Amino acid sequence: MFPLLDLGEKQYPELYDAFVISPDKAVEPLPSLETLRATWKQQLGTMQAKFEEISAEEWFGRHTVVSEEEFLKEPHRNKLNILLTRSTHLTYHWGQLMLLK
Repeated sequence: MFPLLDLGEKQYPELYDAFVISPDKAVEPLPSLETLRATWKQQLGTMQAKFEEISAEEWFGRHTVVSEEEFLKEPHRNKLNILLTRSTHLTYHWGQLMLLK
């Protein structure tokens, strides 16, 4: 999400194949649960620090995947909208995890 919001490079690219590209259970070995939890906490800290640097106006600016021309026609395609839709998607997965308990 960092490149999309123009906040830097993709974080933890080593996890991309296992958790984004490949189907479930297709990649072996997966990182341990402890490693994933530590990575999660580090990522949250990094995101918080980066988000605190963004002004309110910047949140309503375009993200890196939309062109200036498209953004003029569709100003809702902004950084804040990316954060909101990704957060909503995350809550969907949290719900899935709760069903596993």
